[in-house]
Amino acid sequence: MAITRDVGADEDAVIEELHRRGMTDGLPVVVPTPERVARFVGATGMPADHLVAIVPPMAGDATVEVIASNAVMAGCTPDLAPVVVAGVRAMCRDEFNLFGVRTSNHPATPMFIVGGPVVERCGFNAGTNLFGPGSRANATVGRALNLIVQNVGGAAPGLVDQSVMGHPGRYTYCIAEDPASPWPLLHTVAGLAPGASAVTCFAGDAPTAVIDYASVEPGDLAEAFAFGVANVWRNPFYAMSEIVLVAGIAHAKVLVKDGWDRAEVLRQVGERARRQCGELPLDAAGHRYEAGLHLVCAGGPWGQYSALVNGWVGPGPGSTMTTEEVG
Repeated sequence: MAITRDVGADEDAVIEELHRRGMTDGLPVVVPTPERVARFVGATGMPADHLVAIVPPMAGDATVEVIASNAVMAGCTPDLAPVVVAGVRAMCRDEFNLFGVRTSNHPATPMFIVGGPVVERCGFNAGTNLFGPGSRANATVGRALNLIVQNVGGAAPGLVDQSVMGHPGRYTYCIAEDPASPWPLLHTVAGLAPGASAVTCFAGDAPTAVIDYASVEPGDLAEAFAFGVANVWRNPFYAMSEIVLVAGIAHAKVLVKDGWDRAEVLRQVGERARRQCGELPLDAAGHRYEAGLHLVCAGGPWGQYSALVNGWVGPGPGSTMTTEEVG
């Protein structure tokens, strides 16, 4: 990164200059020395000047070298390079609408869901404390991708990024799917092979806990999920919002008790949410609210907990979930 040449070899001085230029998220960073960046570039298997994507909202060029510089600052190790590159591609696809997501007053921000063999290979956390700290892979990949939105895409907090309340996920927002999920992994829904590794990108609000120790039958537990879904559907400011249901392990065991596959879980939740909502504003336009429901299994093995992550405005004027294979 040019800043290392501008400031010199004193890493403390470089870090302070990065803060001064607004190129950090407010936390200390790893100095992107030429040697560190080169190692990360090498791990991608692509030339440093290869253009991976144009990053909204200000249309910055995400070359391999630029991606590497931000990933190094975030603390990523070189083995995470293919995951970061896949995340960049996923969030920069037109249908994800990163421009809208990161210039809206709404708090939603890209949430990255990693699935496949890369989860165990690189140490991503799919279990206990799923949305919390502790996993270097989760923390640094999510942070790298957010720094790329800020430093390459130009979504500077308080300037281009005008979210009224903000979102802690704009530091880092990366989880992994449980490799032992009772359902095929999320990327298979997007058409990728079951044995592939992938990054799925979703414009998500903060997770909301679904706590249910009482339900021992799938239908009863589906009702608990439906309550959260209905609250989103009733809110006109979440028009067409997609929703990710993150079923904890204990809840997943209940949901599959009668052999429910992913489609059946979502159908049951959708039907129950419909009954709770009654008529909805977009029914007259033929919108299928249920089509925006997604399901993953993740989280710790203890306790009857799950989470619901609702999105921003949905497909069309808003954002559509995207998935990219990890190369």
